[in-house]
Amino acid sequence: MATTYQLRTDILWPGDLQLPDRPPAIVYMDMFLFINLADFAAGRNNPSGYDMLLPAARRARSEGRAVFPLSTSHVVELCDIGDAQLRRERVAMMEELSGFSYLLGRPQIQELELELEAALNDIPGVSIEPQGPIPLIGESLLWGFGKRGGLVTNAPDPDALGKHICEQMGIEPGAEPMATLNRWAERELLAGPDDEADPDLLAAGYNPQVWRDLMGKRAEQERYLVGQLDIEPKYRQGRLRDVVNAKELDIELGDKLAQMTTAMQTSIGKLLEYDRTKLRDFTDRMPSTRVAVTLKAAYHKNSKHEWTTNDIHDIDALSIAVPYTDALFADRSARDKLANSPELAVFDTFLPRTPQELVDWLDNLPATNRPVLIGA
Repeated sequence: MATTYQLRTDILWPGDLQLPDRPPAIVYMDMFLFINLADFAAGRNNPSGYDMLLPAARRARSEGRAVFPLSTSHVVELCDIGDAQLRRERVAMMEELSGFSYLLGRPQIQELELELEAALNDIPGVSIEPQGPIPLIGESLLWGFGKRGGLVTNAPDPDALGKHICEQMGIEPGAEPMATLNRWAERELLAGPDDEADPDLLAAGYNPQVWRDLMGKRAEQERYLVGQLDIEPKYRQGRLRDVVNAKELDIELGDKLAQMTTAMQTSIGKLLEYDRTKLRDFTDRMPSTRVAVTLKAAYHKNSKHEWTTNDIHDIDALSIAVPYTDALFADRSARDKLANSPELAVFDTFLPRTPQELVDWLDNLPATNRPVLIGA
């Protein structure tokens, strides 16, 4: 069944999303890279190329060539590592390269209406007031989930308070005790508890299962679509992107979009005159949604693909990394899907195949020789 899908080549960038100045370049590394780098640094193994990648990444960061922000997907994947010591080793590597900087997550970009706002404002007759700049990158794990994060105090001398708390907790306060304390807090937040079943934690409301259940529900929605496509297999051949786009608009964007259009006393259907091409363009011109739909369509082409929560984590991370970073090192399967999708060429994101390719790219970036200071 031939497709009549005509994909636009232009993108609507959210004006309220504040992107960091370049240089430094923004480099996103999948969790497996941090695992391999941490294992290499610990002397457990030496995967090919990582002996070159680690010093190259360190140079790039120290010389102001690149930053290596984390994502909420890193956080969730780290929580699934049962060995607390392994988690802490990996957190140490993540801290060294990222400085605990985090990309705003895709669900949070949606909840803040950043891409939806830009897409709606492109419709004739629609005018939504800007929210003001919201940084893409923040200096706290909580920023990835749309929260400001960081320790706050009203004490007249924050460093004196920080030094007192550090001494009480057996932490070396250093020259800037409050910054040291904040760094310790971020480290503990990312590493997570040594024992998830600690009665005191559970009594205080600690329950990572809530997030896992949410991811599980989203994976189940994709499995449901598999069943629908099995009933009408012709859509996998010709109109698959139409189907996935419609589902994305309904499931991932529907609630927030309904809130925004209801406030205008209309609906997205009315605004776009129920025109299929206009609905396609509306969805495909939002950067993260274009990537998410592309990846989901690639997975749904294979009727035997078994959807997992890891697929959802990966798609969430890549849907931000592809349009909003300069380089992305993903696993081979994801990289192949991204590189073989012409509709993503508009982003011009560097997709290295090997650690050595990333090393060469990093070493050729311009050096600024200034401290990397990026955050909300």
